[in-house]
Amino acid sequence: MLTRLEEQYEAHTERLGRLMARHGARRTAIYEFAEISSCRKAIAETARALQRMAERDFGRCGHCTADIPIERLRVRPDSRYCPRCEQAIPA
Repeated sequence: MLTRLEEQYEAHTERLGRLMARHGARRTAIYEFAEISSCRKAIAETARALQRMAERDFGRCGHCTADIPIERLRVRPDSRYCPRCEQAIPA
């Protein structure tokens, strides 16, 4: 899981670097801004997951502290909440 998160972080960081280096036409600026924002969000989420792993808090729900199912973490390693709490917490 750690390796996957580190690879994910590196991929998002590289993608952000490419986006920031690109000088697109004014027409595509809005799309580039959306991509950059999305990439920054993904980097932040991955960094938080890596931080939780370093603090030995990875895999526990941030609301109820129950274990997050491993199947869920394999699909979405940056999950912060168990399925029950995620449904209950407003987006």
